Amino acid sequence: MSSSAEGESPDLGARTPRPTTLRPYPDGPVVLRGPFRLVDGDGAPVPTHRRTLALCRCGRSRLGAVCDGTHRSAGYRAPGGPAREVGEEVVVPLAVEPG
Repeated sequence: MSSSAEGESPDLGARTPRPTTLRPYPDGPVVLRGPFRLVDGDGAPVPTHRRTLALCRCGRSRLGAVCDGTHRSAGYRAPGGPAREVGEEVVVPLAVEPG
């Protein structure tokens, strides 16, 4: 049911989509949450099947741009911060595999 000028009730089952956010965690990754389309520096889509993704910021992950927890053993230190809204397309520079 939709609302109208005649006084109909709004559809209470409809959900407003959550915004896409990035949040840096203290001494850890940047976490991407919400609906997003991940693309590499050339604009090629990077397949993901998640609505939350931890992105490496220590530069030591064996998974390239995706955090694998290496920051803990590497002693990585960086401040955290509040989540901020971003667009639904997120560009992440990915390591190029040697050919």
